[in-house]
Amino acid sequence: MIRYKSTGEIHKDFHGLTCATLHYLVDNYGRDALETVLQETAQKVYKTMHEALLRGDCTELAEYWEYYLTREGGDFTVEKLADGLRLIVRDCPALRHLVKLEQQPDHILCDATRIFDEALAQGSPFRAELKETGTFSCEQLLTRADEVKK
Repeated sequence: MIRYKSTGEIHKDFHGLTCATLHYLVDNYGRDALETVLQETAQKVYKTMHEALLRGDCTELAEYWEYYLTREGGDFTVEKLADGLRLIVRDCPALRHLVKLEQQPDHILCDATRIFDEALAQGSPFRAELKETGTFSCEQLLTRADEVKK
């Protein structure tokens, strides 16, 4: 069961504000600061999810992806693999929201997701990968680090 499960309305500009905050961190404190903030968030705020991954259990991460992407109306599939998880996002609600705000899709959000996922998996038997597959789409993969990838 996921530790943090927000309910109620999502702030109308959550994704725009998140994007602006990420840029502020990089512009004023550098990329290292962005990585530190995201690592601390992944491992301390989402502590139970990180600890589950350390134990080799990716159930909470699957629930997290399912819950939040469903809540935001994303077009996605979560696949449970023999050695981890695959999240296929066909239409990212965060990037789509930026377009509704008449902003360009800003891939700093994708970069932040990549850093966050890698921090969640840090020290665990898993490795996290994110591949952007289109303007609004990506594939996130969590697999056993010791598995040979083709």
